[in-house]
Amino acid sequence: MNTEYLRDVSKGSRLHQVPVLPFAGGREVNPLHIVEWLASGCRALAQQPVLWLSVLLISADCATLFGMLPLLRPLAVLLAPVVVGALMVAQDAASKGETVSLRELLATLGRRSNALCVIGLYGAAIVAIGYVVLLATFHVSLQSSVTASGQHFVSIVYGGEQGVRGVLESLLGASIFAVAIASACFAPALVMLHDMTPHDAMLESLSGAARNWPATLVYFVIVTVAVLLAPMVPLALRALVLTPVLTAVPLLSLYGAYRDVFIGR
Repeated sequence: MNTEYLRDVSKGSRLHQVPVLPFAGGREVNPLHIVEWLASGCRALAQQPVLWLSVLLISADCATLFGMLPLLRPLAVLLAPVVVGALMVAQDAASKGETVSLRELLATLGRRSNALCVIGLYGAAIVAIGYVVLLATFHVSLQSSVTASGQHFVSIVYGGEQGVRGVLESLLGASIFAVAIASACFAPALVMLHDMTPHDAMLESLSGAARNWPATLVYFVIVTVAVLLAPMVPLALRALVLTPVLTAVPLLSLYGAYRDVFIGR
């Protein structure tokens, strides 16, 4: 893997004449713009329906497969940023009245594939480190004991938490997951369209999502509720309706959100 994306590199080795962010760190926008973001995605879909429908259907199928086969879920960490990055390039071209061929798209992804995969790994690391801290805080404790002979023992005790501590743990766990998603949501667009490093792109993404926490919260609540209700939905309905809708909505609206938050309307 090319590790140059893991650190700042010299200006000579980076692409030139990339667009500069007018609103570094993002700006606050009206959460009602979500409708406009979706409309922008639908216009791009109408311009290149074969490309978009293929990506959306494959993504929905992969999401269903990952739900059925947990061992394959780590692949989603690497695939999701690549898919988002590809669609950001396609929709950016569509916003200019242009189309991008599959060959051009693959060539562009080839130049940024390492950076996109690093975004996924950084997001996974945030979740992993956060949950290890929660495990150590809420489930692991040290207990000392003394035997009749005077020997001292220290034991590690693991146990679940109930009541207020259990609720607090759940809230913190959801917050960690939300931070990981917020750090990664805009990062592929910033890497693909502004030649940022994964580190800088994720910081910008987190800042933009935090500034627009009402819109971010809407997406997070919808996805969380859908995930919790998914086991209650028949498999056929989940695979044909629920998963495709959950996949299409964020993918179609993400470019519009990126433009609104970082570029301006």
